[in-house]
Amino acid sequence: MASKKRRRSRASKPGRLSRWLVRLGLLALLGGVVLAGYMVYLDVQLRERLDSRQYQLPARVFARPLVLRNGMVMRPDELEAEFAALNYTENAEFSEPGQWTREGMDYRVWRRDFVHPDGREPAAQVSFRLRNDEISNLRDESGERLEKFRLDAANIGTLLGGGDDRNPVRFDDIPPLLANTLIAVEDQDFLNHFGVSPRGIARAMVANIKAGHVVQGGSTITQQLVKNIFFDHEPSLWRKFNEALMAILMELHYDKGYILQEYINEVWLGQQGSRAIYGFGLASEFYFQKPLDTLEPQDIALLVGLAKGASYYNPWHNPERSLERRNTVLELMAEQDLLSPEELERYQAESLGVATAGESAQNPYPAFTERLMEELRPYYSYEELRTAGLRVYTTLAPSVQKLSEDAVSNGAETLEQDRGIQADSLQAATVVLENGTGNVLAMVGDRRPHYPGFNRALEARRQIGSLIKPAVYLTALERPFDYSLITPIEDAPIRIEGDNGDVWMPQNFDKRAHGQIPLYLGLVKSHNLATARLGLDLGLENVQQTMRRLGVQADLPRVPSMLLGAAELTPFEVSGMYQTIANGGENVELRTLVAVANAEGERVQFFRPRSNRGVDPVPAYLLRYAMEQVMREGTGRSAYRRLPGSVPFAGKTGTTNDYRDSWFAGFSPGVTAVVWLGRDDNKRTSLTGATGALKIWTEIMRQLPHRHGRVQPPRGVEFKSVNKRGQYMNPEYCRGGMEFPFSYETKLEPAPECRGRDRWRWFRDFFGGDRDQQEAAPREEMTPGWGIDPDEQQRRRERERREQELQQQLRRDDRMQQVPQVEDEPLELPPGEDERYQEEQRRAEEERRILEERRRRNEELRRSRGEGAPVEEAQPWPPDEEDQWP
Repeated sequence: MASKKRRRSRASKPGRLSRWLVRLGLLALLGGVVLAGYMVYLDVQLRERLDSRQYQLPARVFARPLVLRNGMVMRPDELEAEFAALNYTENAEFSEPGQWTREGMDYRVWRRDFVHPDGREPAAQVSFRLRNDEISNLRDESGERLEKFRLDAANIGTLLGGGDDRNPVRFDDIPPLLANTLIAVEDQDFLNHFGVSPRGIARAMVANIKAGHVVQGGSTITQQLVKNIFFDHEPSLWRKFNEALMAILMELHYDKGYILQEYINEVWLGQQGSRAIYGFGLASEFYFQKPLDTLEPQDIALLVGLAKGASYYNPWHNPERSLERRNTVLELMAEQDLLSPEELERYQAESLGVATAGESAQNPYPAFTERLMEELRPYYSYEELRTAGLRVYTTLAPSVQKLSEDAVSNGAETLEQDRGIQADSLQAATVVLENGTGNVLAMVGDRRPHYPGFNRALEARRQIGSLIKPAVYLTALERPFDYSLITPIEDAPIRIEGDNGDVWMPQNFDKRAHGQIPLYLGLVKSHNLATARLGLDLGLENVQQTMRRLGVQADLPRVPSMLLGAAELTPFEVSGMYQTIANGGENVELRTLVAVANAEGERVQFFRPRSNRGVDPVPAYLLRYAMEQVMREGTGRSAYRRLPGSVPFAGKTGTTNDYRDSWFAGFSPGVTAVVWLGRDDNKRTSLTGATGALKIWTEIMRQLPHRHGRVQPPRGVEFKSVNKRGQYMNPEYCRGGMEFPFSYETKLEPAPECRGRDRWRWFRDFFGGDRDQQEAAPREEMTPGWGIDPDEQQRRRERERREQELQQQLRRDDRMQQVPQVEDEPLELPPGEDERYQEEQRRAEEERRILEERRRRNEELRRSRGEGAPVEEAQPWPPDEEDQWP
């Protein structure tokens, strides 16, 4: 029995084993079917996600591109500041785009490829000479002459903070050294495995066992990409299983180049508040303020090292740890023959070289960006600006913005130290504009320029003090039959009682009345009494209308004190008002926005400047002339200690009651700038416009290029010499006086001492016409524009007068020849006319001799003075004054 049982037992074991094998086979088949189905499911998820995936990108903002032109005014330091903003490097080898070199004053620049709103411009080289602050000899790399050459535009940040942010790059734009370094550090079998690397897993296990803790992971680059796209970072076996399956599927559908490109764009490399920094493209700008293709090997090593743990190796918070990690990556690069031993030693000795945290802000120009958002809002929704990846092209000039920021920050601190003001109590704002286009070149809303708080340039409404006075004088100059620059006005006490019993009694800064003064001097010396009387004579409503035509849309109080600055405007609004004056009366709408393109760089919308003629050019020019005298002899004259005297700056100081606000607004032929200084609590600063804001304004203007030479008057303006009584001094009969511009419609009383004795007028009328009428006729060669020196005008008028005398003599000779004559007989004149003709000839010759002697002495005097100014009698100026209004 026992043996039978043993035989049955032996017979049953193979049967049970086979049944188990069948069961296992069925289970394996079922598992394979389930796994296959699951992989099909994962495959569908993977392909749908990757094929339809679009990055949600905030709008990227670009500065205006610098356009180099022959004849363009440009200083070397400004040009090189533009290169710095573009992160161009000076390199004598000149080996790749993004570099510049200089030999003496000869420059060569290699522009990067860039997509402008009007199309892509490829990388290209240009050479030019910068001599006497002017660009010349502009040529391309083949030597062909160019009229202009546009550089690429600097990326100055993104709009709307928070969320994921990245700057995707294409595979062709990835530096080879970055790709090879990533493979060497993260996945050395990347080019050979199928998504999962058993050898890499084994290598990581050995390294971890030797270290006694986890020092190396076994995930491939493909697995890390899957994890970044589909999963969170919580460790689990199920997640690792799914990573492996999806990595295999990804390798089946996509090539290695695409996988590496997506990993480079997807890896997390830092955090800035609620803003997450993804991808090497954005990380390059975030940490180094450079495009990815310009990074040095040590920079690439730092970014690759951050992929292991951006928070742990943060170069700002943990610089020593970050430096150690970077040098470890450099060693791995050398082991893979990506660096030579000499290069390894050199790059490991370099500092981290990261930008400051403030420079790496998502929005480094908060004041400018706030205005930009206002202009974008009517056309694009919040969601479009946050996710559509728009490319926004602006007017900001990085070099002008930088010097404005430095001038405001350093100027406020210096004033506090020099004048004993409480530290950090002063605040400031400035706006810098391009006159002809209305482009906002720079805007600073806080003495800490990168602080995204209260924007005083746009939001701080403060009383403007004497900045309103040009509008009063412009209103008068628009009435040429009643007012000119030398019309006498009264600077005398004034008392006005309001309906509520309040009494308004303004006074001058020096507490004195100056009696009757010429109109222009009331503006130059900023006399309150003269301005108030003039404004009341003109009418408050008329002055308000002038402000409207100058571009000011804010509410203005219709009270007498408005004439002296009791109106609240922002620095941005003031800049628009003064830019209209600088433009000769043409009001160009201020703008920060130029164009918007979609994520691919295709142009979507272009925004052109809008303008209208607010003021006639003739009174605008007369006002400008008076404002130039403010800078030469008035409250703004201290600026010329640091500014070139050959540039016709014009401007106005402003100081409000109890020294609460210090203002200066002024312009050159090309640029307008406005500066405000004050305290947020509106307390006393002890600064006037001249002792505060003017200093910062001068520092800004000192560093900008400007056109030299006087401004040419428009048609309808002529310069005439007048005496102290405002009477016309005809240069044909007397010397001296002061030369002023006048409207052709203005009638001047001739000075009695300059009328001269003209006994032979009938003779000149008969032979040469009425000289006075000829001189009074409009000269057709006078055309609107800039750049003609009034001194040159005086010399031209002198040449014209001599030419007229010569023409009169020629006509006289011609007429003598036309008198009927008998051959071989002498000319016979009526009795007595022979002696009269000879006397006339003698007097004409004497007049020519006197005029020639006068011209010679005048030329000698000008040469001795080293200038071309006409001879003038010295004119005394009243004592200097400030322009506080009570």
